[in-house]
Amino acid sequence: MADFLQRGSIQDYLLARWGDPTKTAEFEVQGLSIEIWKWAAEATGEGVDIYVTVGASDAVLEDVGEPRHGAEFMLGLNPGPDAVASSFAALGLYGRRNAVTVNSGDSVPSDGPLWPGTDMMAFLVLDQEEVLPPVQLPDGSHVHFLQAIPLYESELAFKRKQGAEALMNWWEHRHVSFWESGRGPEIPSKQPR
Repeated sequence: MADFLQRGSIQDYLLARWGDPTKTAEFEVQGLSIEIWKWAAEATGEGVDIYVTVGASDAVLEDVGEPRHGAEFMLGLNPGPDAVASSFAALGLYGRRNAVTVNSGDSVPSDGPLWPGTDMMAFLVLDQEEVLPPVQLPDGSHVHFLQAIPLYESELAFKRKQGAEALMNWWEHRHVSFWESGRGPEIPSKQPR
């Protein structure tokens, strides 16, 4: 019952922020379930289609100093390929399936392309509070929303070698629109030193 109330409260928060989602999908893996909600760019005013997990925060983060702290994930893409929902759901369930906490700066690989027609194979997870601020739920738990950014293999290798901040700086200096779903890999296979 607590999980339902927590999930319902997250749903209420999202509905109050952006109204009814454009699309929803539910996924179940190894007895764990998660929903993906999508809002079209015109519904949010953010310039991208936004996908949000509902159910990832059912796994409480134990190592962040707050005993009732959880996280959901947010993904913004332009245009949003709806086939990303499956790999995005896998990201949302990754912590629960592997008994780990996914934090800002982590990268989570996928078993294959994040959606058909792309070679992006992983998500970079970063803090964000601008689009979806953290929320305290009626049961006293606190949920924040982590941004997921799709990565190519070369970008993932760069991030593993030099860190998430270095990757973000690389993109910023080259004016990379990492939210564009049709973008190419901006880091060559041979890494800069």
